[in-house]
Amino acid sequence: MTGCKLTKSITYFCGENFGSTEKLKDIALRCQTPYLVLCFQKDMPEISRWTTERFVETMQATHAVVVYSDYYESSSGILKPHPLIDYQEGSLRNDFNFGGMIFVETEAYLRATADMKEDYKFAAFYDLRLKLSRIGRIFRLPELLYTVERQEISSQFDYVNPQNRPSQIEMEKACTEHLKTIGGFIKATHSPIKFDDYTNFPVEMSVIIPVKNRVRTIADAILSALKQKTEFIYNIIVVDNHSTDGTSSVISQLADDDARIVHIIPKTDTLQIGGCWNLATEHEMCGRFCVQLDSDDLYIDENVLQKIADKFHETSAAAVIGSYRLTNFNLEEIPPGVIDHREWSDENGANNGLRINGFGAPRAYFTPIIRSVKFPNVSYGEDYSAILSISTLHNIGRIYEPLYLCRRWEDNTDAQLDVEKANKNDFYKDRIRTMELLKRINSNSLAENI
Repeated sequence: MTGCKLTKSITYFCGENFGSTEKLKDIALRCQTPYLVLCFQKDMPEISRWTTERFVETMQATHAVVVYSDYYESSSGILKPHPLIDYQEGSLRNDFNFGGMIFVETEAYLRATADMKEDYKFAAFYDLRLKLSRIGRIFRLPELLYTVERQEISSQFDYVNPQNRPSQIEMEKACTEHLKTIGGFIKATHSPIKFDDYTNFPVEMSVIIPVKNRVRTIADAILSALKQKTEFIYNIIVVDNHSTDGTSSVISQLADDDARIVHIIPKTDTLQIGGCWNLATEHEMCGRFCVQLDSDDLYIDENVLQKIADKFHETSAAAVIGSYRLTNFNLEEIPPGVIDHREWSDENGANNGLRINGFGAPRAYFTPIIRSVKFPNVSYGEDYSAILSISTLHNIGRIYEPLYLCRRWEDNTDAQLDVEKANKNDFYKDRIRTMELLKRINSNSLAENI
């Protein structure tokens, strides 16, 4: 079913191109009911006789302009609950999951579409819901109120696929306009860092590897770091987070053979990946710069550290981010291949960073800066949080050639997470965005009042 379905108080729109501004404005002309429903699949979801009543009741009780709910997915006749997450100020991802449909107050919809100045081909719905969020509350009803046919989930790397670049340009434009409107936009006017003012470090650079139970891969990671050819002295700080599978023994043996390896075992059992990073960057042996290396990944060749150091000095940046190639366990390339995050721009990267889901790898930091920012003590989103915070005040250097082999295998892949785990991760990243957004709005407000 496509087109619209009219009931006494609600008009349902299904199978429409909600990415088109022209189409959303056309819907505004056709809707004569107090509420409207946008259905994101071709056919209208299967609803019970009380679904509509429950949505309307919720909108009236909460004074929300948008209400969405959890739902069932149907596949081969089998129903599976699909819970969603609550919308926050920082829910700025253009791929935020509202489920199969949303209920919208028509008056708010008309206000939002009337305010649409850009003629988007792809980003109209994203633009719409950002505008609606400025008009009123977007409210999740945690009840399973309808059923949709299961669809294939988009790749987590869709936003860095070059084929999607026209769409991403529009999404960035819509997000930037929103940030400017709510006072969360920041200008790229950062002062360069004078690295020569910071000299009290034992080495120039440290490779930092947090690890727990990676006996199959830790030696590969460390050896790829030991093979680096540099014009400076560097070391490798391995934070062994109480491994129990033989990882500790492998690290110790390698450390016995090469004094550049600093093997740390935390005194506490409470550290996540972010906490392990903080322990390493605060260590007396940490260098002036520190570079990421995950315990199951490898540097692509022996020139990675030198390229990163050169980029720091070329850009006077507080952090440098490279590009990586996705591989399987045997280091054979897998789709989509190289992830280079070319959506970044020096002019607007810090703002667009609130929309995208990551910044790339490997990440390297000027140690005095990361010591002041610190990582949240979590094992998901800790790197995103750090770069997002740094980008507010400092330049970020970028290297678009692959420096890193990122393994995807059964012990680390996040591509097939269950719904509950994916929701937990998405909610936390949205929380990071919310905190950063509010910080920027407050900072901008203070600056205007000075």
